[in-house]
Amino acid sequence: MKNFRYLISREYEADSVAEDLRLQLEINRVNQVHVKAVTVRNEVLVQVPDANDSIEEVVENFMHSYQTGIILE
Repeated sequence: MKNFRYLISREYEADSVAEDLRLQLEINRVNQVHVKAVTVRNEVLVQVPDANDSIEEVVENFMHSYQTGIILE
């Protein structure tokens, strides 16, 4: 599994972004991804299965407008 920490812009709340991402993944019928909001640090943690570039692309495209940075763990 790959773990991504998306640092969310101050104008958005991590809870709201995480919920919207879950909905987007559900619409795309992606159920192997785990999404968690860390409200204290205004981050969204996303866990993606290894070697699944299509899922990573969906997540990255969605998060592009909300993030100020990304950390791959």
